[in-house]
Amino acid sequence: MRRLLVVNVLLGIPGIIYYWMLSLMVLADPLTTWGRAARDLYEAHSFLPVQVVLGPPLAIGTMIWVLSNVNLIYRRKRAGACQKTSGKYLHWGIALAASLIPTAVFLGIAAFF
Repeated sequence: MRRLLVVNVLLGIPGIIYYWMLSLMVLADPLTTWGRAARDLYEAHSFLPVQVVLGPPLAIGTMIWVLSNVNLIYRRKRAGACQKTSGKYLHWGIALAASLIPTAVFLGIAAFF
């Protein structure tokens, strides 16, 4: 369980950058304007620049996170720690919560400044 927490906290550190980039995109162009049809996909206010900027890093980070957690589930299953289905769901819940810890700490520190 300790390995699960350490790995996901470490994987959550780059997540701070993703949340920061997402918040910059949302603050620069509110969500209400994302639903409108843009004539030119390369227009500055269309949704395409957000996908181009955030898509590849988010996809790569998500793939790394999922593959590392699948590996940890496999190791725990071989060791006999998660034989039941609820153990796997608990593992994914803890993994998600642990990967959000660095962002929560960063936001807590940023609230004081």
